[in-house]
Amino acid sequence: MDANSIISSLTGKFPEDIFDANIESEIRIVAKVKPENVVEVCRYLKEDLSFGHLCCEFGVDYPDRNEIEVIYVIGSYEHPVVLTMKAILPRDNPEVESVVPVYWNANWYERETYELFGVKYLNHPDLKPLVLPKEMLGEWPLRKDYKGFPNKTARNLV
Repeated sequence: MDANSIISSLTGKFPEDIFDANIESEIRIVAKVKPENVVEVCRYLKEDLSFGHLCCEFGVDYPDRNEIEVIYVIGSYEHPVVLTMKAILPRDNPEVESVVPVYWNANWYERETYELFGVKYLNHPDLKPLVLPKEMLGEWPLRKDYKGFPNKTARNLV
């Protein structure tokens, strides 16, 4: 399976849900997905296109666009292609369906993104705090408008 056949299959199956799909190299694909269909697309990727491993999931804050992107990096054990899939959410109410039912390891990625960016994962099995102390809950410290972002007092210890 190569990048061209994967994009063709994905855009053919989800013509209204997948957009801005591009091949960055022979083994790297980037595509955007409508947030309301993330789980369905992930299920298809896993079951039909052999994307069996969610490598990571994280958020990126774009205050100037009033958006938060949730980014899913999904790989395969059967072919070398890696897909970076982006769901664009409104910054004032970032919600997306949890992909834990498809990729079990999304559990902690989603909890971390919820805590640090404020992205609410609908139907997540255990969306509770993971890394922040109680006094910081609800502050979303990785958003770019967070007081003190970026922290310029950290020292390079390398």
